[in-house]
Amino acid sequence: MKPKKAFPKGKPNTAREKTEGTVRLNKFLSNAGICSRREADENIKMGLVQVNGKVVIEMGFQVSATDEVKFDGSRIQKTAPVYVLLNKPKGFVATAQGGVIKKSVQELIRTAAKTKIPPIGDMGRPMTGLLFFTNDEVLRKKLNQSPSIPMVYQVILDKSVTTDMIKELKKGHVIFDKDTKINTISHLEGKSKNEVGIEVHSLSPAALVKLFDAVGLKVIQMDRVTFGGLTKKDLPRGNWRKLSIKEVGFLKMLP
Repeated sequence: MKPKKAFPKGKPNTAREKTEGTVRLNKFLSNAGICSRREADENIKMGLVQVNGKVVIEMGFQVSATDEVKFDGSRIQKTAPVYVLLNKPKGFVATAQGGVIKKSVQELIRTAAKTKIPPIGDMGRPMTGLLFFTNDEVLRKKLNQSPSIPMVYQVILDKSVTTDMIKELKKGHVIFDKDTKINTISHLEGKSKNEVGIEVHSLSPAALVKLFDAVGLKVIQMDRVTFGGLTKKDLPRGNWRKLSIKEVGFLKMLP
């Protein structure tokens, strides 16, 4: 396999000299949150950066908004990545369907970034609890495909959950053409028998509703209290916060 052609060292390509609307490649990488400018220079020298399909090893190379930039094979977004955690209240909806949506969760996080940040997964109007948003396409793809995101839900049902129902739920069912099962389920201490806590991995609220339907239970209220190790601590209903570097790193390490 032939190596991709690199732009020559030395004097910048005349089409790549600084013009209005362009920025140095190392600054572009830094602004995107990939690395510092100094580290970007080293990565460029090592041939890890491509612009429009060609490896760039030239210091001071200029890129514009229309260029496609890749680092280590992955496309880099043109804006810095944003990571937001929302404690969603009832009545708002998160969906990937697009179009104009009344009371979208985007209304609740509109001050988090200049552009819309898509959520990971859908969440209907009756559902409440943690919803994660990011424009980091690499992490989005990872989380959307991962079967291993730990989640905890607290659920109120239309009637008491019996021992037989719990056994049936633990057996698992085919939901949305996928084998679906829960890790643990138990009644909540000090609560009525129609309230349970459930630990699952990568199970959406909609899939969980279907799972309860399969054993004759109707969900009255559902709240996601943890997502990938993130909790609602110090995050009142309807509020959002940005993740710390440590929290983002933890999500990126999930299998």
